[in-house]
Amino acid sequence: MYKPLRALLLISGLAIGSQQLQAQQLSNSPYSRFGVGDMVNGTSSIRSAAMGGVGVASGSAALINDINPALLFYNNSVTFEAAVASELKRLSDKNTSQVDGTANLGYLALALPISRRWTTSLGLRPYSRVNFTTIASAPVTGAESTVTAYSEYSGSGGLNEVFFAHGFRIANGLTAGVSGSYLFGTIDRQESTILVDREDSTSALQKTLIHTTSRYAGLLFKGGVHYRKKVSDKASLSFGGSYTAKSNLSTDRQVAQERRYLDESLISGIVTDSLEGHTTVPQILQVGLAYDNNKNWTVGADFTQTKGSDFRGFSLEKGAGRQELGDGYRIGIGSEITPDAGSVSSYFKRVTYRFGGYYGNTQINAIASGQTVPSAHDLKDMALTWGFSLPLGRGVRPPDYTQALLNTSFTIGQLKAADTGLKEQYLRVNVGVTFNNRWFIKRKFD
Repeated sequence: MYKPLRALLLISGLAIGSQQLQAQQLSNSPYSRFGVGDMVNGTSSIRSAAMGGVGVASGSAALINDINPALLFYNNSVTFEAAVASELKRLSDKNTSQVDGTANLGYLALALPISRRWTTSLGLRPYSRVNFTTIASAPVTGAESTVTAYSEYSGSGGLNEVFFAHGFRIANGLTAGVSGSYLFGTIDRQESTILVDREDSTSALQKTLIHTTSRYAGLLFKGGVHYRKKVSDKASLSFGGSYTAKSNLSTDRQVAQERRYLDESLISGIVTDSLEGHTTVPQILQVGLAYDNNKNWTVGADFTQTKGSDFRGFSLEKGAGRQELGDGYRIGIGSEITPDAGSVSSYFKRVTYRFGGYYGNTQINAIASGQTVPSAHDLKDMALTWGFSLPLGRGVRPPDYTQALLNTSFTIGQLKAADTGLKEQYLRVNVGVTFNNRWFIKRKFD
């Protein structure tokens, strides 16, 4: 039998373990060098990940919806969730390839019904991740035949999000929600260059290095609406929408220049820049449609637009930084079915099965050397998804009214840039637990 205390202990253990995994940062993602990294905002829910990212219009009483705060209303029991996200990635171009892996904190969340019309939620999740290493070589102008410059660009870190959300019932079938978040985190970027003179074998090789550390902090706000209409005794149609406003983050940037030997021993170093400024993160619009049979299955479709052209890099004045991103979109479809949630003869009938997929164009627009206008990389992202919710224990029974679920999602897809020849093929696996418990229920029998 599951107790609330056991749920909290297990969630705390998952959180500590996943934070330790997060520090490993094994997976190389070249496109995370742009903006504040690979944005994972609004896609962290295991249920959504298994359904092709769908979730704007499809509510769930058992799992927390982090895409549309208006759907929190449907969480009518106290719900704890924790998850770990992992990824295996293969990067390739026309000549070479490499395989990397990573594991990170997926999210932590708690939903608490305040009244019959109001549910609140709070939690922690990643907003973006940065991890890249790129190496390039080129002859030095004026000494092309003898001197070659080897350059390495690397970055690590990312932003985290602590959120506090509320979902309300406005009228029969109509709900609304708001969410406020605090974004914080540090991103380290490093550029190093080594000059190799093939005619001079006596000098010790050195490298020049520029190290940039940016610390971010700021608030982010989201609003959402949802309307569900029963169209027959066996069917309901739902519409949903959410909007995340663009936000200006306070940014402390420090730039240091160093000279080092190849064994990393320091020759000299100086801090050349230490400034306080601003970074603007983009707005996001999501709309969705869902259809269900009022019982055990749901199918839905979502459209997401990320207004990446709103992004502005570090600057002393708000909104005055360099534009590094363009507008992106994603279309997702997904479904879920639970054959018979109350079955006592077959465990597999109580399992929830999810399937889906998505296709889109990311917001990555790079600025080429010597230019001021960003040019699109035409970076396509497509994937197939599936997953399960596996009941644990005996199910929902008094006196504890506790339900425990083991949740999984799997995503296999690719990120391909037509004009660069670079392709990322990835397998993402999310594993988490959910505990639903009805608190404050007065017992009728002792």
